[in-house]
Formats: sequence, structure tokens, C-alpha cells
Amino acid sequence: MERWDAFDRAHPAPTFFARPAFARALAAAFPNVRAEPFWIEDDGATTCIPLVQARNRLGLRVATTFPLGAYGCVLDERGEALEGDRAAHALRRASRAFDRFTFVAWPLAQAPNALGVDTRLSVAAVIDCMADAQRTLAAMPGRARRTAATARRRGVVCERARADDHDLSRYYAMLEETSARFGLRAPTISRRLLDAVFAFGKDDAELWFARVDGESVAGGVVLFGRDELFFWSAAMRREFSAYRPSNALNARLLERACERGMRWYNLGASDGSPGSAQFKQSLGARAVPYRTFDFQNAKFRLYAALRGARHADRSA
Repeated sequence: MERWDAFDRAHPAPTFFARPAFARALAAAFPNVRAEPFWIEDDGATTCIPLVQARNRLGLRVATTFPLGAYGCVLDERGEALEGDRAAHALRRASRAFDRFTFVAWPLAQAPNALGVDTRLSVAAVIDCMADAQRTLAAMPGRARRTAATARRRGVVCERARADDHDLSRYYAMLEETSARFGLRAPTISRRLLDAVFAFGKDDAELWFARVDGESVAGGVVLFGRDELFFWSAAMRREFSAYRPSNALNARLLERACERGMRWYNLGASDGSPGSAQFKQSLGARAVPYRTFDFQNAKFRLYAALRGARHADRSA
């Protein structure tokens, strides 16, 4: 990890999820997880694959980049995301070190070539922020710009929060309310993980609120890599939906992405939620496909088959 810290200081990864802070946050939030990147030294070239590894009671070696909807990158010695054949070669090397290795490809790098393993296709919603803030906002669909302007006229103010315990508690309560509205028993992000992301992410993790008359009515957590602002978590109080706080918040965060010199504003995948996908599209986001590669050796496939059979017997 010390080597990874030094590498990241010199060459920050393009996405927050391929940086030590997120790996450390996962290890702090989940007792069976440890942060440990995979290094390849080949003909004088160094390649880093950021990973977390899970402890297994049977001693199986399980690694992933990264769980909970996050992404992975294969990084060269300059911290750039390797693509195509070079990425595929590194992933094959890494897969031989583990019984199961799951790699979620960052959507904004060219996907590795076919690797002959099981894959799952997902789609992220992404806005190009290469222009300055004024031109980036001008490129938004007219309806989205008008809705954000209307929200501001109605008194919606978007501000970065301190992200102390009080602010995080307020946001998490809002997130629990939003999750219940979508039929979830709890948010997909635990409070423990939320706290850990801010503890380790420092200035690269920001909490924002949309407020009306000083009252927080919507909020979001954004994470910064070298090239990407990722909108990791969003919540809104339903009774204030008529104010359109989410539109105002996204417009402000697009500005924030430009202020920090980001190339991409990544709204993530919608995971089967048509309403979420439609909202992202209304902001001008384009769909960018990405794949999850799942390497499993014979030992792990046998373990999975036996475990599946045991669960089938219990449910019979």
C-alpha cells in the first residue's frame, strides 16, 4: 500500500475508484476486505491493477476492482489507463494469481479485447466536460437548463457541505428516505462506508446540498479522480420535488467538474431504473457501455457449484 500511495501521489488514477482512498475505505467498512493492488513488472515496465481482496474461510483467493458499482483500471507507469491488448495481457496475468478475479472496466477507457471469460454489459451516463463551464452548461438540452434556472428562481441554492458528522447524518437520513421510496430496505451504501470514503478521500470526496430557505432538500456525493467527477450517491426529499432541486444540483456540479479541470462528468449506471436513465439523458448525458469480466478457475467453479447445490437443498 505504501508503494501504491507513492504511485498515486505521482500519478493519480483517472477515476477515484482506482485510487488508494477508495480501497482503504472499503477495507475500513468491510472486515473481510483488504486493500492490496496487483503489480506487474514486465521488460522494465510497471503495471498496477488496483484491487481489493476478500478473505475466504476456505482459503480461496478472491479479488475485485471494485464492488458496489465502482470501476477498475489497468494503470501504466504514468498512471494512464491501459487499453485493448495491453490491458487484456495484464488482466490475464492477474487472473492467474487468484481463484476468482472480477474486473469492472472503467467506461472511459477502451475496453480490453475479448478475454474468453464471462462478461456482463452495463451502461454509464456521461457528460463531456472538456469545454469550460459556460460552454459545458450551454451544451445541456434547453429544457434541462430552463428547469435548473427555474429552480434557482424558486430559491434553490446549491452549496458544498462541510461533510462533518452532522452533515453526513443529515445526508444519510435523506438517502434512507429515498431508498425506501424505491422499495429498498436500506441504501446500497452503508453509513460506515460513507464515513470511510470521506475520511480517506479528503478533498477528493465532496458532499453537496440543495437548500430551500436554508433547509436541505436534496444532496449528493461526488468523487474525483484525475479526469472524472463521479456522482456516486444522490438523494432528494420527495415533498420538495416541485422545486426541481436535482436539476439545480447537477447544473452546479457540472460547473464544479469544470472548476476542477475534469474531462468527464459521470452519472454512473441506472441499473434497470428507467426513470433514472431518463433523467440522466435529459441532462445531456450519453450512454457509454462497459463490461464486467469474471475470471474463475476450476477450484472456484467447483466451490460455487457445491455452494449452489447446498442452497438448493435448504430451500427445497
